[in-house]
Amino acid sequence: MKKIVLTAAAVFFIVTGVIGQQKEHKIIFDFTKGDTASFSTIMRQLNNIVKATEGKAKLEVVCYGPGLDILMKERTTVQQQIEEFHRKYNVVFSACEASMQRRGIVKSQLLPQTVTVPLASLEISSKQQEGWSYLKAGYNP
Repeated sequence: MKKIVLTAAAVFFIVTGVIGQQKEHKIIFDFTKGDTASFSTIMRQLNNIVKATEGKAKLEVVCYGPGLDILMKERTTVQQQIEEFHRKYNVVFSACEASMQRRGIVKSQLLPQTVTVPLASLEISSKQQEGWSYLKAGYNP
């Protein structure tokens, strides 16, 4: 009887340990598209990941070039979703300062949830060196 109890306890701890070791997802998105179809696509991708990971994934969307439009108050069509992803799931939305300068965009034109990074390429590279997965985001017909 003692062997059965010990075996059951061992199985219980092994199973709960395996289940409890769910992989931590850390994903950085490379976003360069300035069209509303791509805006909708990245929101759908974020939503799918948040649902699949029960909101536990670490997510960052790095926007540069035409992709900055998604973060601009006067150009975005997904402001409400960005606010919700940031508030509920701590999704980081980053704007490339080099692209901002090249396009004549100032921080006050961006949504308040936006953080800026000096160079999108270095932000993406740094995250990959820290073990983050890379995904190219946006609508590709």
